[in-house]
Amino acid sequence: MLTSFKLVLIKGHKDTRAKSGKSYDTITLAKIAQMAEVPNRLCKLDAPALIASTYNAPDARSHAAQREHGCFHAFVLDVDEGNTSLKQLNQALSAICGDCARIVYTTSSATANAPKWRAIIPFKSPVTGQEYEQLQQALFASLAAHNITCDQAMKGAAQMSFLPNVPPDKRGEDGAPKYYEYLVCKADSLSQPPQCLLDMAEKIAQRDIEAQLIAAEVARDRAQKRRKRHEHSEMLSPIEQFNADHDLTQVLLECGWEPRGRACYASPYSHSKGPSVYVYDQRAVSFTSSDAGQLGKETANGWTTYDAWDVFVARVHGGSERAALENYCEVSGYNQVKLHTIVKKWGQS
Repeated sequence: MLTSFKLVLIKGHKDTRAKSGKSYDTITLAKIAQMAEVPNRLCKLDAPALIASTYNAPDARSHAAQREHGCFHAFVLDVDEGNTSLKQLNQALSAICGDCARIVYTTSSATANAPKWRAIIPFKSPVTGQEYEQLQQALFASLAAHNITCDQAMKGAAQMSFLPNVPPDKRGEDGAPKYYEYLVCKADSLSQPPQCLLDMAEKIAQRDIEAQLIAAEVARDRAQKRRKRHEHSEMLSPIEQFNADHDLTQVLLECGWEPRGRACYASPYSHSKGPSVYVYDQRAVSFTSSDAGQLGKETANGWTTYDAWDVFVARVHGGSERAALENYCEVSGYNQVKLHTIVKKWGQS
């Protein structure tokens, strides 16, 4: 049966309480099951949404707050592409999680020709916000093996998921939904996340730690080499100046990387367009072999790591660092600033 934990309820897009000091309302899974059977009839902006955590303080919509304080009791997923049927999704969930309680329902924008789904799978033993994000990644990867693509944004600790709702413009003259499907399975809830997902989440955590260490090591090594080349100059090198002036995530988006949830992207060189590039501070680590040889530096374990300058060189100047340097120095005025610095230094000598 469905657990009785009280999870965060967001009452429409205007329901933000960070400045009010008031805690968010809560909702039980039993109540959500009732909504699935009789969906709300609100416009999307007013529709209620769920965060699968019991932490409902005024900052509950903050990813950082949920990672630190969150206490999570359910997987939540969105399937917005792939023309997946309810039967296919349910079978995949059963294969991964077993015969357990779940709530599955179509989204407000779904149609018979393009079904879209949300699903909630509760578990009794709580997990932290950081563990939740890793478990969500593990679940999405497992569903991908069943040819089901989940919205990667849903792995975020404070990411909202809209609850069952069919807006007025999606209903007929009699008020009935033009299209709506749902499933409420009232089997026993999972005592904890499935062991296969726990094991995969642990590997993801270890990979993240290793990737962060690699990113930091490469960043230090490159910075040291660049400083040596310009050790007699009081200015940053052109590359250092470029990286200081440009945010990596913005450069990625401008150069063809596609967002796949928090700090995660799909590479333009990837054919699958899966979530394979992760940003740690101002350096990306790519786990797809498609990036190897295209930009940045390949690591000993076959990953690729790069910063904003590497992306600029590869995507804007076809891999020619000389052309990138000439272009940047001209457009940014770097050479004029350097000349001014030299003249000023001479004047003081």
